[in-house]
Amino acid sequence: MKRHKSQFMETYISELWVALKAIATLLKSNGIRFTIIGGAARNQYGYSKITEDVDLLIDRDDKEKMLNLPIGFIRELSHKRGKVFSFHNPKTKVEVIYTGEISGDGVNGLKYVDPAKVSNNIKGIPFLALKYLIMYKLSSGIYGKARFKDFDDVYELIRINKLPENYAKDFRKDLYNKYIELWSLVNEN
Repeated sequence: MKRHKSQFMETYISELWVALKAIATLLKSNGIRFTIIGGAARNQYGYSKITEDVDLLIDRDDKEKMLNLPIGFIRELSHKRGKVFSFHNPKTKVEVIYTGEISGDGVNGLKYVDPAKVSNNIKGIPFLALKYLIMYKLSSGIYGKARFKDFDDVYELIRINKLPENYAKDFRKDLYNKYIELWSLVNEN
């Protein structure tokens, strides 16, 4: 039996796309190198859930450009740290991670790298590629503050995309081990 998305989810996804297109247009027109990460990226790979904000990976060299975006479009909310913004139309909270930051605890996790090297272009918008999305979610889950939702996301991405056991063969050892644990749970029946 084919599952149908609820009208609510269809509306949510449609509204999220409007926000993503508007944000991407603003960033591209200002020469900011970025990719969409987090929940909005997860939704592109078959596991749609509501996300409260749009998370971006931005090249650290473009931080000053982010801080100087036209106030008519976006407003910085994190006291000039360039981490949290409010996009005006459509109204959307935007959170930013810059290259060089480390997922999870900021020490042991995975370093965020050049957005262009870890992106897929989907309908004209750069999204974190599935492989890297899984790697960063594993890292955040392992080294973050009990981020079980990241493990749930990876579990569902493995299940929905029917990812093979060897999908993580090139992952760092700690991430590989957690992937195998989750993969085994998905495939235990």
